[in-house]
Amino acid sequence: MKKKTRKDYWVTVCDKCLRASCWHGEFVCDESHVAGTAEKKASELKKLNREHPSWFSAKRLLEGCGEVRCCED
Repeated sequence: MKKKTRKDYWVTVCDKCLRASCWHGEFVCDESHVAGTAEKKASELKKLNREHPSWFSAKRLLEGCGEVRCCED
């Protein structure tokens, strides 16, 4: 039986700490006042392991941003 693979999607994060929770204003980093944003793939953020994946889950992005942008691989 073949395992189902999920599509990767883009996540907007703080460009200083690379955390979605910072960009959403929940747990801001020390440099948030001068930070911009960066677009990272969810798979990259999981590998970085800087925050729990629930902060950038597709469900949370849909609730907070109104959309989930899939990556075109």
